[in-house]
Order: sequence, then structure tokens, then C-alpha cells
Amino acid sequence: DLQHYFIQSNLSIMSSVLDSVLTLLSDKKVLISLGVGAAGALLTLKLTTPYLDKNRRGAVQLYCNNHTNIVEPAELVKLRQVTAQHPWGIMESTQDVGQLLVFFMRMLKAKTVVEVGSFTGVAALKMALELPEDGKIFALDTNADYADIGKPMITKAGLSSKVEHRIAPALDSLVTLKDEGYEGRVDLCFIDADKNNYPNYYKLCLDLLRPGGVIVFDNSLYGGQVVSKVESVPACFIHETNEKASVDSRVTSMLLTIGDGCLVLRKNEE
Repeated sequence: DLQHYFIQSNLSIMSSVLDSVLTLLSDKKVLISLGVGAAGALLTLKLTTPYLDKNRRGAVQLYCNNHTNIVEPAELVKLRQVTAQHPWGIMESTQDVGQLLVFFMRMLKAKTVVEVGSFTGVAALKMALELPEDGKIFALDTNADYADIGKPMITKAGLSSKVEHRIAPALDSLVTLKDEGYEGRVDLCFIDADKNNYPNYYKLCLDLLRPGGVIVFDNSLYGGQVVSKVESVPACFIHETNEKASVDSRVTSMLLTIGDGCLVLRKNEE
């Protein structure tokens, strides 16, 4: 079961509210969104494993979120809320992953971005906010209905010219981008699509990436199944990707425990 709770709260009472909810739902997966003050920032904590006996990991995660200066415009807050209510809202990346993407957007001064698996466009909107005037994010997905959920908020934020949706199998779209001359030109790739194709996305996105560019894979721990059920599908494909990155001399890699795990690759200069 996935339980959704939307609680308007001040930071001063966030911890007690969370403890109360988790005590009641210690055997369930929980998604909690907390509206923070008049600024309208949305703090999202997604726990993908049970919170038992006030598990220290949950408390540390809350502490980290409380001490991360996430500020988001109203359009992005609204899209997060709408997405969280979607039947497949669990597919959306956690907000700390979004903040990680902001770091890379700013560090790379990213101008050309590819998102593989855009869903409703929360991450696309988050990254588009960081693009220069002539920047572009290619948001790849197979489901136009998902994209249509986020388009009004992207337009309202004044970013529709910077977000180009491509509705087709992502493998085909990545090949098309290569054919269009984007090989070696992309600054940042964010991959959060079908996990069975992670090894294929690795290869194609690395071709598109410029030297010094970065790829971020989401769900790279897959709820711990890369350890506990490594032979299961899709954990085996995620594990294959993680293994590849750890020995690939073309990249510098690090597997982070942010969200459900983020595999980060930087393409080495030749």
C-alpha cells in the first residue's frame, strides 16, 4: 500500500507530525509532503522501506531534508502535489534527488539536457528553471498523457520553449538525438525510466555526453534489491549498470544513497 499524506505545517512541528504518522504506519510505504510556510516550498520525504522502532535512517533523512535550502516556485510545488496524487505518483523522484540535479545544472552551467523518463515533468521543470535563455531539455517518455499533466505548469512558469517533449520509446529518441548531431554535446542526462534498459541507456547517453558532462541514474539501489534480490528483474539490470560504472575507465563514478540511490557518472576528458 502507498499512503499519501499532505500536511500543511511549520518546520517547528514537522518532526512530531512525522513521528506520529510513521508510528501508525510502521508497516507501510509512505510518501509525505509538507508545505513549508508562505514561501510555498515543498519538502518531500519518501521512505521506501518500513520505518520500524523509529529507525535512525528515517530520522537522519528528515534532518537532512530540514537542513537543505530547497526553494521552488509555486508552479513546481503545484506539479509535485498533483503528481503525488497520481496513481503512479510513487514513480516521481524524491526532492533531494531534484536538489542534486540543481547542483549539477549549476556546476556544469548546463545548456543541453536529456531526461529519460519524464513522467509528469517535475524533474524537467526543476532543471528547466536552471537553463539559460537558449537552453533546452529533451524530456523523453512514451506516455503523452503523463506529459500533458505537467505542460500547463511548465507553460505557466514561462518555460515551454525550453522543454521539448519527445513521445516515443526512449531508445529510439536517443538514437534520433545522435542523428540530429547531439553526440558529444549534452551536458547532463537524468535517467529514471524502465530499469530493464538501464544498460542500454548507459551506452547511448554516454555517447551523447560531452567530456566533463554528467549522467545521473535514479533508483540505483531499488529499495535494496540490488543487494537482497540481485538476480530478480529489474534489480539485475540496475546491478549490471552499477557494476559497469565501477570499472568503466571512461567515467568517474559514485553511487550515492540519496533517494532510492543515485548512480552519478562524469565523462572523463579524452
